[in-house]
Amino acid sequence: MIDSHIYIICSDKARNGKTLFARLYADRLSLSGSNRLHVFDTDYPHGGIASYFPDDHDIIDLSRTQDQMQLFDTMIGGAGINYVVDLQASLLNQFFSIFHDISFDTGAREAGVGVVVYFIVDRSLNSIHEAEKVRAHLRCSEFVLVHNEAIGNALAIPGAAEEYEDIEKDRDLLFPKLSDETLALVESADFSFSEFIAGNSEDLPIEIRRELWLFLEMIYNQRRVGGSETVHLI
Repeated sequence: MIDSHIYIICSDKARNGKTLFARLYADRLSLSGSNRLHVFDTDYPHGGIASYFPDDHDIIDLSRTQDQMQLFDTMIGGAGINYVVDLQASLLNQFFSIFHDISFDTGAREAGVGVVVYFIVDRSLNSIHEAEKVRAHLRCSEFVLVHNEAIGNALAIPGAAEEYEDIEKDRDLLFPKLSDETLALVESADFSFSEFIAGNSEDLPIEIRRELWLFLEMIYNQRRVGGSETVHLI
């Protein structure tokens, strides 16, 4: 029986909405109880997503064997805890090479932990190629391709759609675009999706509140039952 999940958020570009997506996922998980959430931030040494979850994070230096062991051992041994990994684009190949070499998702499944990999597809053919490489490293993880409306669509490139369809995946997800004003708000240090969902948003302009609720509704309406028979939050 799957008791908890590891959600790995990754991409092949540094700035394409990956951290925003990871924040949204972690914030939503935190509503089920902060003691069931832990965030791993691989943006060493200062962190990116970590500042939004001051009590529930570790900043990992994947160049150090000790940190690699901490990351993988903790996730596979943390019964009842859900983990979100915000993986830096520069660490994509290193992380999934280790992941594959130690058969991490197979071990996690045996320990009752499901693994879901969300890959943010960029507007380039290379992004699809990188998604293919990541998929090749997975044994029993669920694999979801995420299209961020804010960065365009790679499927318009000749030949890209055929390659995309050939990737073995569990599903696709559309990440809606936010207006510049709303994006600036959610990227500020004092904004929390969980606080907004909980109803603490009276001080926000009504137009921004409406946009955020529509944004969240469009995402949550795409929820599906995953291969581990768990309905994922996104």
